[in-house]
Amino acid sequence: MKLILTKDVENVGNEGDIVDVKPGFGRNFLIPQKLAIIFSKSQLKHVEEKRSQEDRKIERQKDVLVDLLDKVADLDMTVKMKSEDGEKLFGSVTKLDIEKLLLEKDIVFDKKYIDLSSPIKTLGEHKVYVKFSNDISGSFKLTIEKED
Repeated sequence: MKLILTKDVENVGNEGDIVDVKPGFGRNFLIPQKLAIIFSKSQLKHVEEKRSQEDRKIERQKDVLVDLLDKVADLDMTVKMKSEDGEKLFGSVTKLDIEKLLLEKDIVFDKKYIDLSSPIKTLGEHKVYVKFSNDISGSFKLTIEKED
């Protein structure tokens, strides 16, 4: 089954890729989860147009995004969270939580640019990656401490 991915899917492909998957996987998982659409020339044209618009938008804002990355790179944020006796947290730190922390520091950008493979669930120092495009990316340090 030939599909066009609408979002990045681990072990399958990135947004906008044309992939060939087993019919059951496509019908029962990718399409209902809105991770893919059925391949057609018109759909492909629509996806490519959307991708080029996003690229143009990022290119126009390149200077602003680079300045934003410079601000973020210097950050060393600390969060206090409840945890067990070991290092495991009660709950986790997600992209939304990180977006709110950045907002407190007057740094505003969408959580979709925060590259976090899975929510953070342990105490300690973590590196959080920010990716606007393939050539505009950076990271900052996030330290999670035990709440008293």
